[in-house]
Amino acid sequence: MAANDPSSSPPIQPQITPEAFFKDKVAPQFSRRIDDLRRQILNLEQQIQERIAAQATVRVIIEGENGGTWYLNVNKGEMSVTAEPAFSPVMTVYQPRAYFAWAASMATEAGLFGPSARGTQGELTKSRIERLKLLKGLVQFTFTHLPDGGEQSFCIQLGDGERPAAAQTVLSMKAEDAQKMARGEINPQMAFMGGIIKVTGDMALAMQFGAAMV
Repeated sequence: MAANDPSSSPPIQPQITPEAFFKDKVAPQFSRRIDDLRRQILNLEQQIQERIAAQATVRVIIEGENGGTWYLNVNKGEMSVTAEPAFSPVMTVYQPRAYFAWAASMATEAGLFGPSARGTQGELTKSRIERLKLLKGLVQFTFTHLPDGGEQSFCIQLGDGERPAAAQTVLSMKAEDAQKMARGEINPQMAFMGGIIKVTGDMALAMQFGAAMV
């Protein structure tokens, strides 16, 4: 085909006029941004109401020297830390003193299950509490490949009664990946599906707990 053959030239694109550009692209974009912000405000208002409506107590037991038992009570948008529970505990968190010290050493904020990179980790909302109340069992979380080559673990008991002799479900992952997840760099569901989080024992309990904490 000859170089000057008109059929070899790219088709001429119609030129948009300034008026059409401003009317069809710039103006609608301004409106879309306002709509996006309104949706964000609505979402934030719903999140606030979920936390204000939450009523629950979490028992935290730090095991070892200088440990003890604390009750974290959530009611009417406030959390109090007391020696006695305000409500029947929805869960009990068992943290060895060594785990708490390790987590505190890398923390920038504090989460429900101990110091973490994001204070929103494990927040108690009305919907989350209702889902947790339906579960029963002991779940262990183990973080491996620490800088010293060791590992750290803590447990969450769902429901009341005596602590089971052993965890029904064990979830383990590398400490580095746990930190990335706390920072929001790794999606928990993708970590589970991709094998970053390894599960042994009762898979159903692991999935139920994960769904409850969404």
